[in-house]
Formats: sequence, C-alpha cells, structure tokens
Amino acid sequence: MFNALAIILHLVAINIWVGGMFFMVIVLGKVMASVHEPEQQALWNKILARFFFWVWLAVITLLSTGIGMIAYRYGSVEGTPAYILIMAGLGLLMALIFFVIFFVFYQHFKQAIQRDDIPATHHALRMIRRLGIANIIIGLCVVAVIGGGRYLVTFF
Repeated sequence: MFNALAIILHLVAINIWVGGMFFMVIVLGKVMASVHEPEQQALWNKILARFFFWVWLAVITLLSTGIGMIAYRYGSVEGTPAYILIMAGLGLLMALIFFVIFFVFYQHFKQAIQRDDIPATHHALRMIRRLGIANIIIGLCVVAVIGGGRYLVTFF
C-alpha cells in the first residue's frame, strides 16, 4: 500500500511542478509581456508567490516519496537500478535549481519591487525564466526516464 500511495503522490507532484513550470515560462510569460508596468510586476509577485507555494509542496513530496520508495523497494542505494538513480540525481538537480530561483532571484525580485526598481525586477524575472527553462528540460528528461528508463537500460 505504501508503495502505491508513494508512486501516486510522486507522479502528481511531478505533474504539478513540471507542468506548472511549463505553463509559467512558456504560456504565461508571453502573455504577461503585454501587461503594462507596474501592474506586470505586481501580478508576477502574486503569481510567483502562489506558484512557489505549490512548488515547495511538490519538492517536499518528491524528495520524501523518492527516498521512501528507494528505501522500501531496494533497501539501499546499492541495490537501486541505474535509471532510478538517474531520475533521483536529475530530481536533486532540479531541486537545487529551484532553491537558487527561490532564495536568490525571487528574493531579488521582491526586494526590487519594494524599491520600485523596474530594471532589477526585469533582470530577476529573466533569470527566473532562464533557470525555469533549464528545469523544464531536466524535468522532461526525468519524465522520459520514468516512462522508459527500465526499457532504455536494455540498449546499453
């Protein structure tokens, strides 16, 4: 029962995080460019605050269920299949990138809003977008490993 629940929570969290990033960067980013200053900055501030709440929940869920499933199913890292370790490594990389986004550039963004420094808000948003694109690419690789990892191993 634990394994089934952990897998379901893991997959839901991946969908929230990767799908949310795709929507934020690819869809919403283009639409928001048409909104005039300073309304754009105020909207981004509200959107990012709400989005990052869900990303934090996803990251916590993914890390806890991922570690739990490895411990439950394989007992240790040594017994874990390579594709699972690749997925875990990519997931940790995504989490690290998110931490940089949240603790560095999002904080810079919020501080720039308080100073009414539009160029600084643009820079912070640009960096958040670039790192978001990197996380989308890594996230799609994670999804590919999840879906085909055990089958891809037979080719190597």
